[in-house]
Amino acid sequence: MRTCGQGECLPVAVWLLICVSTGWLVVAPVMAESPVPLTRDGRNKRDPVYVDGGRRIVYTVQSDDPRLVLMSMDTKTRVSERFSPKATLPELKAVFSRDRKASAWLRMTGNDQLALLVRPRPGEKERAIKTAKSVAWSPSMTPDGRHVVFNLAGQLVVHEIATGKNRDLAKSGGRNDWPSVSPDGRQVVFGSSRSGDVELYVVDFDGGNLRRLTSRKGLDMRPAWSPDGKRVAFTSVRAGNYEISVMTVSGQGAPANVSGHPERDDFVTWHPRGQRLLWVAERGGRHNLVEWKLSPGL
Repeated sequence: MRTCGQGECLPVAVWLLICVSTGWLVVAPVMAESPVPLTRDGRNKRDPVYVDGGRRIVYTVQSDDPRLVLMSMDTKTRVSERFSPKATLPELKAVFSRDRKASAWLRMTGNDQLALLVRPRPGEKERAIKTAKSVAWSPSMTPDGRHVVFNLAGQLVVHEIATGKNRDLAKSGGRNDWPSVSPDGRQVVFGSSRSGDVELYVVDFDGGNLRRLTSRKGLDMRPAWSPDGKRVAFTSVRAGNYEISVMTVSGQGAPANVSGHPERDDFVTWHPRGQRLLWVAERGGRHNLVEWKLSPGL
């Protein structure tokens, strides 16, 4: 919810709980403070993730040669440097195990070809995950670094790094994408069009207990677990506008729009301590990383 006047919309720092005959209706969003810009170069960005306990951020940025590069930012000095200085091909979407020893990322190897690379331990040579298709998307790594979950041709695949074995997860009609493994490694939240509309679903890591999280007309995608495993932040598209929303995994209460801005907000992730969100905000055609402190009650 925003208070609007003279062409501007200002964030409201309260939740309105309205008791109705069917229960509590939550009217949101909530933004007690404005997001703080962490970058100012304005280049297209995506896929930020905190590493090293929140001391660094690894993200993808549009460049010249190659056209997509992974960057690493010191959150204290806000100085960024190439994450893989020797990379000559476009790379994006890096993910890590909890101890950061294992990592995975995407590399463009040709037209319509996107390889998923894994490195089990620092210093080891990366290897490509072998698949029957030429394009892999949206990797997410388990906290222990033993598996990578990703989208292959519109369906979710779980790859066991040690053995190289793949198995399907929550296979269905429609498209399944944007998997995110829970902090305890027991569940995966993802977006799916299996019902016709793109909604969020949660499934156990072994494929059991599938349940739907959202039931709203529009597009809900790119979910990210909170460190305590109780909430999910995600991108919600309504009337063509991309916003950041937060909801409980239990499904209690409605999703809260926490970005509340007429321009695009996307690619959200959580700080390891769970007190802040990080995402890519587009303002006036410029794309920068912004960090926002969660309001009480979220």
